[in-house]
Amino acid sequence: MSDFLVNVQRLNYTRKRIHLFVHNSVEYHTTQVDTFLAKYGFQYASQQVVHSSINPMSELEARNFALDKCRQLNCDYYLALDSVARLELPETLSVLIESNRTIVAPLLSRPGKLWSNFWAAITKDGYYARSHDYVDLVRRNRVGIWNVPHIMNAYLIEGNFIRESLEGNTKLNLSYYDKDFARKPILTFTHQLRNSNVFQYMINTHEFGHLVDPTSYNLSNTHPDFYQLIDNMQDWERHYLHEDYYQLLDDNSTTEQPCQDVFWFPLVSDLFCTHLIEIMEAFGQWSSGTNHDPRIEGGYESVPTRDIHMRQVGLQEMWLAFLREYVMPVQLKEFIGYEHDPPRAELAFVVRYNPAEQPSLKPHHDSSTYTLNIALNTPNVDYEGGGCRFARYNCSVTESRKGWALMHPGRLTHYHEGLPVTKGTRYIMVSFVDP
Repeated sequence: MSDFLVNVQRLNYTRKRIHLFVHNSVEYHTTQVDTFLAKYGFQYASQQVVHSSINPMSELEARNFALDKCRQLNCDYYLALDSVARLELPETLSVLIESNRTIVAPLLSRPGKLWSNFWAAITKDGYYARSHDYVDLVRRNRVGIWNVPHIMNAYLIEGNFIRESLEGNTKLNLSYYDKDFARKPILTFTHQLRNSNVFQYMINTHEFGHLVDPTSYNLSNTHPDFYQLIDNMQDWERHYLHEDYYQLLDDNSTTEQPCQDVFWFPLVSDLFCTHLIEIMEAFGQWSSGTNHDPRIEGGYESVPTRDIHMRQVGLQEMWLAFLREYVMPVQLKEFIGYEHDPPRAELAFVVRYNPAEQPSLKPHHDSSTYTLNIALNTPNVDYEGGGCRFARYNCSVTESRKGWALMHPGRLTHYHEGLPVTKGTRYIMVSFVDP
């Protein structure tokens, strides 16, 4: 929701000529919407928000209300946006106006997929049908302004058309409701347009942005955006991948080695670290730190820590995708010749060290081909002491960098220990890759 609102605010158009109406049907987003309006609402000609949890209003009622609001304001244009639409091109509104169409939508699709905000053909009963040119239009192999039978999620309507329709000056009853066509409001809306021979257009002359996929967004999760790597990778990266990560993959870049064959590099953002800690603390079921561990096969842990497994908080599949997308490229660059694909990790977990529970970890080998160890908070700020010592090389890494990862061989060569935390709480995220 925050990303959606930021994109609205970044539209390159005089804000004092824009009236905002926001219909929020999900209570979870109330704070985000109110925060946005408190920060930016005064910049607009007017603002109005309806939270359905406070003032019940259905989607159908809200959409019809917005149309009538446009009529009352004598508006020039009405821009309808659903929160799944990411208008990343600031000039989008100007481009739509300049297209000089009564109803026009910017092409938006889910990254890497063919799901978009328009249909190029429909069945006789008014549902989606694949046209011969749909793929070319979505992939922008053919660009232009196209007459299509259905648009949704983001579209612009001329104000004169709205007023003429709502005031009875045309045969069209412009509405998201039809007693004889009881379907989703937007399907009803475009059905009436087609029946009245009112053309709808899709424009794909620019890269306007994309659609997010909301199907797996689970509000019961702590920080549900954190779980969206697989379904919404582009948006997830923007928030959770370290801003310097891709520089690391440059052929001319050199990865730091604080110890022999220990690679140290930026991997995740501060927000990733903060959210992962908060997810684990909200879950709260830290292991006992004893050898008895019913979560693993055999129920015995030879080198126990106070930890929570990613599997326990529903993040195991996401973490495997993370290893494949962001860790494997570093693996291929630094561990030359080791090309196991894809990386596997039966154990991926967040460890909590503090003097009152478990301050350190005895020397041990990891059950992995290589281990990934991500620092989730900052020494001398969040805790004192701590770090990792590699015994064979008598080399220690103590000045951890939040969001940076240590990647080192697991078995045989890199016998290591966790140095004592003397104050505060240290969090690290550990993954045993290819056990």
